[in-house]
Amino acid sequence: MATSLTVASRRRWRNLAITAVAVAAFGWISILYADALRQHEFLDGWALAAGMIVLAGFNMRKKLPMLALGKASTWTQIHIYLGYFTVCMFLLHTDFEIPIGALNWALWAVFLIVALSGLVGLFLSTSIPPKLERGTERILLERIPGFRAQLAREVEELAMRSVVDEASLTISHFYTDTLHHFMRRQRNRLDHLRGSPRQLSRIRQDIDNLKRYLDPKGVEILQEIEDRVVAKDNLDFHYAHYMALRLWLFVHIPATYSLIILACAHVATVYAFSTGAP
Repeated sequence: MATSLTVASRRRWRNLAITAVAVAAFGWISILYADALRQHEFLDGWALAAGMIVLAGFNMRKKLPMLALGKASTWTQIHIYLGYFTVCMFLLHTDFEIPIGALNWALWAVFLIVALSGLVGLFLSTSIPPKLERGTERILLERIPGFRAQLAREVEELAMRSVVDEASLTISHFYTDTLHHFMRRQRNRLDHLRGSPRQLSRIRQDIDNLKRYLDPKGVEILQEIEDRVVAKDNLDFHYAHYMALRLWLFVHIPATYSLIILACAHVATVYAFSTGAP
């Protein structure tokens, strides 16, 4: 594990260094371009456009895994560090100035959404998978609703069985008042994303308190219920993190294509009103 982390760390610093050198080199070329009395905005603008096209192509690469286009991990690394490079190119292209005009403001806003959502996605993609691997088994997202429904049925059946076996309504009332709400759908999404077990702890504390008033048969039934409550909470944990990994893409990908459309409009406008060659 330590060796793996060391390799990943070395790769990260190497890629950051390459990106920094590329940004510095392009900045120097842009200065030389301007010193030659040429408009550097055309040079770094086309570099920026090329970078955005390659970045958008990452989504197409994921949709065509059968083609021999290189390893997905390599594309991911290119996407991350080309993203950093593109942000620097955007700042260079705009001269770090506030935009003027509706189209430029739209470009700024959408680019900011793309960049920020990309950083959020990078954080989620690196922090969530290790959390999901800590469990005893890997749970597929598509199977979670079925497992959850099965656990809900089993808890309901145990609660109903307690009325007959224990001749008491204590467990069935607890099920109706607390567990039915908890078991029937996904709960505590934000707590799971924050890593807080407080809701599960509260339910388990209520179960422990309830055991004092039950005979051995009732305690046995309640223990079976508790096992299923813990299993359902684990499903909720996985579901919350899986959805976080997916939902950020619903912001990032549409914003990326919107940015490309706005960039095309920007290029057309610039060349339509340009008075000289770049």
